[in-house]
Amino acid sequence: MKDETSQVEQRVKRYWYSDGIGELMGGGMFFLLAVYFSLQQYLGDRSLVGGMLQAGFILFLIGGVFVGRRVINIVKTRITYPRTGYVEYRTNNKNANLMRLLSFGVAMTVAMVSVFVVRRFDSIDAMVAVTGVLVAVIFTVKQGLTSGVGRFYFLSATSLVLGGLLSMSGFARGYNLGLFYGLMGIALAISGGLTLRRYLQENPMPTEAVNE
Repeated sequence: MKDETSQVEQRVKRYWYSDGIGELMGGGMFFLLAVYFSLQQYLGDRSLVGGMLQAGFILFLIGGVFVGRRVINIVKTRITYPRTGYVEYRTNNKNANLMRLLSFGVAMTVAMVSVFVVRRFDSIDAMVAVTGVLVAVIFTVKQGLTSGVGRFYFLSATSLVLGGLLSMSGFARGYNLGLFYGLMGIALAISGGLTLRRYLQENPMPTEAVNE
């Protein structure tokens, strides 16, 4: 019974990613992060605007997640749900909170281990290397394993490669992070765009199907 429940939950999560809208929104968020880190590096921490950017980073992330989720639901309401319906899997709040804590623990462990490793090499930008590892872990664990969608493993590998290459680029840290998030934003936009295109081709609106 437990295996059947897990399979149902995975199918629901796979359906959530079937239209690529989440990836397109994630790509947009990554582009904003690219601009944020590049601008912060350009202005410097001692400037007024640079200090404000640094102080407001957490608010920027929380606001981005909240607004992004709302926008995704609005777009899905107009594009996805009229075509293939609305599906929701109700999870136990205790289990959901436990999974969030476990995900946070794994992310923190990977971050600490990564920092310890990269500090052994003076020529490596630890920040972008650790960022590449963390983003890869998120794509693998939170998206790939839970939904069974194969393209998230490709995005995970892309994150590792970009983080590793940029860590040895010699660029300033802010520009490195800007490049990382910009390139990952492009990867997400391509993945989401191709997925959305295929979804629209395979699932026309009911009125479109009648006209055809």
